[in-house]
Order: sequence, then structure tokens, then C-alpha cells
Amino acid sequence: ALVGVLQAIDPALEEAAMDCGASRIKIFKTIILPLATPGIVSAWLLVFIQSLADFGNPMILSGDFSVLSVQAYLQITGMYDLARGSTLAILLLIPTVIAFYLQKYLLSKKSYVTVTGKPTSATIKNLEWYIKYPVYAFCIMFALIVLLFYSMVVWGSFQKLWGIDATLTLRNYVQMWRVGKNYILDSLYISVIITPITGILSMFIAYLITRKQFFGRNAMEFSSMLTFAVPGTVVGIGYILAFNTPSPLMPVTLTGTGFIIMALLVFRNLPVGIRNGVAAIEQIDPSIEEASIDLGADSGLTFRKITLPMITPAFFSGLANCFVRSMTAISAIIFVVSGKWNFITVAVLGFVDNSQYAQAAAMSLLLIAIVLLALGLIKLATDRMGRGMQSSSIIE
Repeated sequence: ALVGVLQAIDPALEEAAMDCGASRIKIFKTIILPLATPGIVSAWLLVFIQSLADFGNPMILSGDFSVLSVQAYLQITGMYDLARGSTLAILLLIPTVIAFYLQKYLLSKKSYVTVTGKPTSATIKNLEWYIKYPVYAFCIMFALIVLLFYSMVVWGSFQKLWGIDATLTLRNYVQMWRVGKNYILDSLYISVIITPITGILSMFIAYLITRKQFFGRNAMEFSSMLTFAVPGTVVGIGYILAFNTPSPLMPVTLTGTGFIIMALLVFRNLPVGIRNGVAAIEQIDPSIEEASIDLGADSGLTFRKITLPMITPAFFSGLANCFVRSMTAISAIIFVVSGKWNFITVAVLGFVDNSQYAQAAAMSLLLIAIVLLALGLIKLATDRMGRGMQSSSIIE
């Protein structure tokens, strides 16, 4: 949410402030921070909701400390009490809905347009050493801490018995592949299908709710962002109630199929892409698109040739986020997986429940490798397609 927003801020604004004698700190407080508000608030809302609804971490690490998401899961799977589990899940809605409307209130008070279509010759300047090196030191320290955790996963995946026998072996990977091959293939198959669908649909909806006025616009915005304000536990339970048995309102039974997982992940990941798109489009001056329409282009051509190239970073950021979230999802899909369609994260949780930590580490390492490879491919596609779109727009 932040990368595309920061890239869209015109460096000429910083240069003009520096020419007027403003310090770097003042420029950050009065220019960069206010203009990046859409991305910051969107990121804050995402982190808040994900932390509140997190399932995997508290399920494994919380011990005697109870959280609502885990208790709702245990009520349904352990006690077979769907009513009580649903009630606990509903309690998660209260703080998340409040945070969602607080975000909308904060962003509705100001304009955050920075892309106006006017030419600029400003260049990005290097930071002073007393700013640059402390930031470098903090980032390096943070990266080392993260690498330490990942290195423990690597080390644990090669141990014969975690915590008892540190003999190096490849048996964990053999057992992991034998038990979890179908989990891995199912996860890849579903994630590859829903990622482009979610990315394209999210940009289209973001454009409609940001640039168009039509009947039902507010309803579309609210419904498209609803799962963003709803924790994954609530979504998973809702899909069970909706698709478990046929009813007059929902005559289709999807429980046990791959379609219910795809539908859940599309609508679960859609709001993040929409938020990225809205944050990027809000920075584009509408006069650019109005000029295109005045010259005879229709809305579709204007979106494809003008708006889309400008929001390319946000689009591919949404694709990357969607794939990663799909591959690592657990809180919502754990309620809808089946013997025929399962997920790699559920397999990891199963290994942990059986105290097979070495096998869980091996599968986690494979998941990390898949995600990193996918991010690299998406980054490569971003660079190539971004240059292609810009060149095509200039030529035409």
C-alpha cells in the first residue's frame, strides 16, 4: 500500500521546499507524511485487522492466553458448537468495523492529489549522512532479526528430531513431500488462478468507486470492502453457514469443493487490491482523464491508456500481495478445506499439532521458497510490463 503511494509523490515538491529553506525533517512532516496518508492509513487498517484476526500464531504460541479467533475455531471443530463459535466470531467485528469507518473518515477530509500531468525535471537527491546511516543501521538490524528467525526454520528442517536429536538428515523433506504433495499442488493451483482474477477485478472496482458517479456506487464500495473489515475467522464461518447445505437464498452447495476456497480467497484478498488502487488513483489529478475524454477517448480507452499505466505499481503490488496472502492463508480457509482440496498452511499446522516440528519446518521452508520465487517473477513482470505500457501510451 505504501510503495505505490510514495512513488507517485512528485520529487519536485521536496525540491521546492528545500529551495525555500525547509529541513529534511520538516519536509517529511509537512509534505511526505500528509501526501502518503492514504497508504499509511490503509496499511494501518490492514495490520490492525490482520493482528486482531490472526489465527496461526496464537494457535501455536499463545499457550494459556486465549484469543477470540482461536476460541471460535475450537468451539466449531472441538466442541461442534457452530452457534457459539459464530457468536465469538461476531465479537471480532466490533473493533474492526470501527477501525474501518475511522479510516474512511480520516481520508474523506482532505485531497491527496500529487500526479497532475504537468512536466517536471526534479531528480531524487541523496540523503545526508546523519539521516541515511541511522536508517541503514535500523533496516540492517531489523533484517538480521528476521533472517535469524528464518535461519532457525532452515536449521530445524534438517534435524532428525527437533530439540532432541540434532543429527542432520533429509528424511524430513522426504516425509514432508510424501504427506504434503497434494497440499502443495492444491495451494499453487488455487493461488495461480485467483491472483490475476483478484488483481484485475480490484483495479476495475477501484476505478469505478473513485472516478465514476452512478446509482449504487456507495453500496458497491461498502460491499467490496466488507471482507477487509471482517476477520478471517468470521469469513470462514460465514462461508460454512452459507454453502454447507442448500437453502432458498443459497441453493448451491460448495462445501468440500475447490470453488469455495477460490471464492473465499478472491473476496478475502479483493479489498487489499482495491485499497492499493484507490490510494494510487486518488493521487492522479482527474483533469488528466478529463482531457483525454475531451479529445474523444471513451472511458475504457482512457482507463487503459492513461490511468492503468499510472497505477501499474499499485496493480502489481496487489498481485504480489494476493498471491502471498493466498499461499499463506490460514484463519479463513481452515474452515472450508476438505480431504479433496487442502492447503499447505493447514498441513504445517497439522505437523505442529502432532509435534512434528522438523517436518513443519521443512514444509514452511518450501512455502517460503515458493513465495520468494513468485515475488521475483511478479517483480520481473512489473518492470517489463510497466515499461511496455508507458512506451505504448507514448507511441499511440
